[in-house]
Amino acid sequence: MPFAENIGGGNWEYQHDNAPIHTSNAKKNYLNSKNVTVLEWPPMSPELNPIENVWCIMSRKVYENGGQFYSVNALKAAIESAWYNLEPEILQTLIMSLEKRVYDFILNNGKTLNY
Repeated sequence: MPFAENIGGGNWEYQHDNAPIHTSNAKKNYLNSKNVTVLEWPPMSPELNPIENVWCIMSRKVYENGGQFYSVNALKAAIESAWYNLEPEILQTLIMSLEKRVYDFILNNGKTLNY
């Protein structure tokens, strides 16, 4: 929440993929207690969630050149490096593609897209 408030101020909504961990009563109660607005979103639609693309980009970066990690700290450092070195243009492109993704999702009757 501090991250969201830092970049979005008071103007942001929480989006999740409807996985059970995100829809539990405990999570719902927590979000309600913090007055967080949850964006209605179709379940099992990762192509509509740009963060899924971010995870793929980061994974490729972390494991490029056959990367192997022999300690949790080394893996954590690689993940943090990938996160903090994401190019803002990539994130902006993913965000700007969301309108087209939703449109294509609707045209495809809610079936999986290739993004």
